[in-house]
Amino acid sequence: MAETSSNSIHCMLVPLQQYYLLLPNSTIAEVLPMPRALSINNEQSDHHLGHCEWRDQKISVIDLEKLLGKKIEEENDAHKLCILNGINTDAGINFYALPCNGVPQLITLDQSALEIITDESSSEYLQYQIKIGTKIALIPNLDKIEETISQLN
Repeated sequence: MAETSSNSIHCMLVPLQQYYLLLPNSTIAEVLPMPRALSINNEQSDHHLGHCEWRDQKISVIDLEKLLGKKIEEENDAHKLCILNGINTDAGINFYALPCNGVPQLITLDQSALEIITDESSSEYLQYQIKIGTKIALIPNLDKIEETISQLN
């Protein structure tokens, strides 16, 4: 039987439009098919896509790549919605959602599997940009993201 290293962590690799998002497994509450319609508020910023109903709650839907300042060449054709648990108690956000372009994948990582790469477009919403095999994954600053979402609500 294979041993599990105490230095490994279970993560979710979430496919975005051009990148992957690397999150702790416990951050994801649920993955749903993309709702047919989002309630959109035209006064919101370009990264705030609107709101959706989930478990009798109205939650914000954000485009993380736009929030991070990543250049996206075409409209997002996401077909899944990833519901995230809020972790920043000061922001008062219980849940929020991100469109994703596929089903998140559970992976187990240890330090030897990670290679931090330099990101030319530094963002306060990004902790690290890493390379996992041939994939570039973003580790977001969830506290800052949730702080920003709380200002939109």
